[in-house]
Amino acid sequence: MEVLVFLYGHRHGHDISVYVSEELAVAEGARIARQWWSQARDRDASLPGRPPEEDLKAFELYFEAMRGFEYCEMFVCPVEGVGATLVER
Repeated sequence: MEVLVFLYGHRHGHDISVYVSEELAVAEGARIARQWWSQARDRDASLPGRPPEEDLKAFELYFEAMRGFEYCEMFVCPVEGVGATLVER
């Protein structure tokens, strides 16, 4: 089994979370983008007034605007010997 580790670096440190799919990890990036969209617009006035509804687009636009101040990395990691069933939320 593999999981996706999502690392979000920002001025206060790092947040790390783990997801069972890339779609869920991108949704987390989009949640961050929507929460802090006004900061991205302060850096790039060409961004739309509201974040796009499509998760991947919101994610990409936000982290491009915040380049050099915030970042996101995703790593695929194998998980071995898991005895419990993982449940998607």
